[in-house]
Amino acid sequence: MNNIKQLPRLMIFAIVAQKGSFTQAADSLGITKSAVSQQIKLLENEMGIRVLNRTTRGVSLTALGEKLLVRCQILQDQVELAY
Repeated sequence: MNNIKQLPRLMIFAIVAQKGSFTQAADSLGITKSAVSQQIKLLENEMGIRVLNRTTRGVSLTALGEKLLVRCQILQDQVELAY
């Protein structure tokens, strides 16, 4: 797997996790809720793990999702430092 292709998905995941909502993440990113959902689904399929629990009230992190979020926040920090 070419992991560099996963970076946008990881960043989208981090925003969803931080906002607790696909809708709020989509609004923040300027893309559709459907596009956000699709990217999360692709990320989960590629990684072979579930990172989010979805409910009608929003999303919550799985145990693995919590660990992944920590790593994604490090990536976000590094991107900010690069710019």
